[in-house]
Amino acid sequence: MKRLIVNADDFGIHPAVNKAVSIAFEKGILTSTSLMAGGEAFDEAVSLARSMPELGIGVHLTLVGGLFTVLPAKEVPSLTWEGGHLCNDYLELIKRDLAGKISVDDVYREWDAQIQKVMDTGLTVTHLDGHQHMHMWNHFFPVTLALAKKYHISCMRVPDEKLLFGFHLSPAGLFRFASKNGLSLMARSHRGALKRKGILCNDHFWGMMYGGHFYESRMARILDHLEEGVTEFMCHPSADQKAMEETFHWGYEGERELQSLTSPLVQKKIKEQGIRLISYKELGRPDD
Repeated sequence: MKRLIVNADDFGIHPAVNKAVSIAFEKGILTSTSLMAGGEAFDEAVSLARSMPELGIGVHLTLVGGLFTVLPAKEVPSLTWEGGHLCNDYLELIKRDLAGKISVDDVYREWDAQIQKVMDTGLTVTHLDGHQHMHMWNHFFPVTLALAKKYHISCMRVPDEKLLFGFHLSPAGLFRFASKNGLSLMARSHRGALKRKGILCNDHFWGMMYGGHFYESRMARILDHLEEGVTEFMCHPSADQKAMEETFHWGYEGERELQSLTSPLVQKKIKEQGIRLISYKELGRPDD
């Protein structure tokens, strides 16, 4: 059976993302989203989530992105050296971690606070994933695993995209391709630990090389060749691309991603291929 989880990252980071999640769920193929506890539009996202009880809600564990921490900055100083907030770039975080400047205890307590903040809303948490996939970084993965077990969260994203996919002969393209493969190999290496702990995960993954640019044509092409098992599409929709770019400068085309998620062509292909749309909350059900 071909099963597909369609997840929107960064829920709660901005009203434009919140609106896009609502539209993509109500009018499109979105089945799941990842809630960012430190996002400035967190309260609005929680309210929207309560109005969409069938939407799967994960926790988007965050250590980067220039956001404020859930804990006071002074309580997690190794994570908030840039003016009292998280650093902007995962490369800077990794460099500091490799230099021994990141406290794993800070990571544990901040992520624990993020999960607890989401749990305190009364929402059911279906899975864990990470902003810029830092939940899979080798030094932090044991923290992710420990917190999943502490909070009885039974599913986790494994961002393991096909290694030969996305090769492009340009400096930027080669760097992105190499980064994607490094992360994919790292994520793949953690599958055994997840299985031993009884934590379920996706079999296949798309959206890393297409991050912020998951166009309708790309989505349709992947759907034509979707593999058996559970696939996750990671998406970054927005209802106001200009506002997002003015705030975060990511270069994402969120409005085009929203168009992909509500595309009649994409919905037609899912129906024709007999693909079952699910969220992470359905992975553990006996009939799955």
